[in-house]
Amino acid sequence: MLRLLEPTPLTDPGAELSRWRGGVQRSPGDRLFGGLLLAQALVVAGRTALGAQRVISLQADFVGGVPTDDDLVWEVARVSDAASLSTRRSTLRAADGRELFSATTRWALTRADLPSHGALRPRPAGDPESLTDLSERFGADERIPAWWREERPVHFRPFATPPFLAEHVDPAAGGGQSVWIRATVPLPDDHLLRAGLVAYTTDMSIVEDAFRVLGSARHEPGSRILSLTHALAFHDQPDLSRWHQFDARVEAVSHGRALGTGEVFDADGRHLVSVSQLGLVKTAAL
Repeated sequence: MLRLLEPTPLTDPGAELSRWRGGVQRSPGDRLFGGLLLAQALVVAGRTALGAQRVISLQADFVGGVPTDDDLVWEVARVSDAASLSTRRSTLRAADGRELFSATTRWALTRADLPSHGALRPRPAGDPESLTDLSERFGADERIPAWWREERPVHFRPFATPPFLAEHVDPAAGGGQSVWIRATVPLPDDHLLRAGLVAYTTDMSIVEDAFRVLGSARHEPGSRILSLTHALAFHDQPDLSRWHQFDARVEAVSHGRALGTGEVFDADGRHLVSVSQLGLVKTAAL
C-alpha cells in the first residue's frame, strides 16, 4: 500500500513543469479517496524541491471526483525557488484537461537557531495498545461500508467509538474525537513518504465529528462526506513508525458545510502538524 504514495516520473523532475504517474486504490469504488491525492501531491512536489528542504505547508482544493479506474497523471509546477524557501503546485487533470484536484506546497530549511513554541497538548486518549483498529472493531458489521472495515496502511485506533451507526451516537458525549495512528509496515528513512502518510491519514476522519454534533450517524443510508479543501501546517517532521495521536473536532456546520480542525502529536505530546478541512456533510435525516 505504501508504494501508492510514490508516483514515478514521466518527464525530467527538474523541468519547470514535470509530469508523474501514480497508482490508485480501488476502494471506495465511487471516487478516489482524498487522502491518497493529498499524499501523492505532496510527494511529487517534494521530489522537485531542494534536497535539504522539508514540507512546511499544504493547501489543497478538491474540485471534482477522481475515478478509480485509471492511473493518476500529475503536473508539478515550480512556482518559486530560493535557497531557504520554495513553492510547488501539484495538479491532477481529467482526460479532457479539466482540473480535478490541486495542492500548493511550501518547502523550507529547518532552522534550529530560530525560536519555536508549542502551547497545545493532546487530549486524554488512553493507551493505543489497549485499543483496536477499525478493521478489527467493525470487520464483521456489514452495515458499515467495506472501505471502513478494510485494513489500511496505518493502524487507526479511535479512543471512543466513532459515530458510524445510530447506536454509536451519544449526544451527551460532547464533540471531538481522538485517534491513535501508526504505520502498519516499516517506513523508509524518507521524509517525503513519512509526511505523505500523515497527509493520507488526516483525511480519514477530520470532519467525521460533524455527525456527532448533529446527532446523526456517519453510515446510515443517505449520509455522506465530500472534501472541499484541506490544509496542513508542518511544525516538525512526523514519523508514523511510532504511535502518534490525531485529535480532531468540528465546531461549525453551516448550510451543510462542516469545518474540521485537528492536531497531530507524537507519543511525547509534541505538536507536529495542524490540520483543517472544509467538507460537505449530508445526514440521513436531510
